Amino acid sequence: MRFNAIFAVALLFALPASAQTTGPAPAQTTCNRQPHQPGGAAPSPQLAAARHNMHKACAADMATYCSNVPRGCGAPKHCLMEHQSQLSATCTAAWKNLRAMHGGHG
Repeated sequence: MRFNAIFAVALLFALPASAQTTGPAPAQTTCNRQPHQPGGAAPSPQLAAARHNMHKACAADMATYCSNVPRGCGAPKHCLMEHQSQLSATCTAAWKNLRAMHGGHG
């Protein structure tokens, strides 16, 4: 029993600080991009549906690989790109579908 406690404490200190989470991810990031302007062109219904499908298909992957990434300025997208080889088949397919609708950009 004592060995288990010592091992657990040693393991805790061995983890890098970035792997230790203390709470939920921040709601937004500190990027300097301008917010979307009201009255701008709305996405097509097909594009909106593809985005929604990707968000649903990649929710588990986001929770697994990118839970500490702040929202906005492409940070979640970049995180998923860093873990592209580890993503689920449904997330990868939804991402490819969205990219095809964007003409390969995004």
